[in-house]
Amino acid sequence: MKQNRLIQLIDSSAIPPGRTLSIPLHRHQSSAELIWMERGAVEVMMPHAQLTLSAGELLLLPSGLWHHLEFPMGNEQRIHKLVFTQPTNEGETQFQRATVNRPDFVGSLFAEIERELHGTASGAEQKQRLLLELLLMELDHIPLAGPGPGASNAYGLARIVYELEETCHLPFSLTETAERAGISKFHFSRQFKELCGETPLQFVISCRMDRAQQLLLATELAVASIAAHCGYKSATQFHAAFTRHSGITPKHYRNFQREQVADS
Repeated sequence: MKQNRLIQLIDSSAIPPGRTLSIPLHRHQSSAELIWMERGAVEVMMPHAQLTLSAGELLLLPSGLWHHLEFPMGNEQRIHKLVFTQPTNEGETQFQRATVNRPDFVGSLFAEIERELHGTASGAEQKQRLLLELLLMELDHIPLAGPGPGASNAYGLARIVYELEETCHLPFSLTETAERAGISKFHFSRQFKELCGETPLQFVISCRMDRAQQLLLATELAVASIAAHCGYKSATQFHAAFTRHSGITPKHYRNFQREQVADS
């Protein structure tokens, strides 16, 4: 049976004039992103493609797809990301892009969905489904579903998982992360492990190692540089963590994986 794709959250960000922002290389293992560029532009780098997403465009990034976002310095930029569950084994792994004919309409739908995600009124789920169907008419009717039972309770954790995958290179604090989720450290840790199968710290380390493996395989960056990209203060610290996690040193991992690719 095909699993429903459920809305998790909408993340809206504004980058002031004269400011830049970089979201490092990452992927979301079980969440896809539908990006709406309201104003400005963003550079989207993927393993086999690079594009500029301009104002009035939609971009669907499926789960499991590595990507890196760069917002160049310029006028104010505003981006909205609708995040929904999508197992990586569900099929399509390529991005989809569309220039919409009704940007004001799309913007209003994103705003209304965001309000509904925070609402508790009767019939909210049905309204979300209707709003989503209208939004997806702008991007070839991608089949999704609205939030299922209990989705609102998982809203906070879904946002935390999403943020940790993007910011795993930053220092991690269980206390601060639990506060952002709005629950105690004990309940946050328990609910997070039920959702992800790992403790929050184990999840952050897994995200760092996942990013490190991708950088070792797909780039020529030195190990010291990769260490910094993954949140480690030194190459020595990164070397020890990577070897402990993978059972092989970063250098040997890179050489072995590239030999495998060459032989295939």
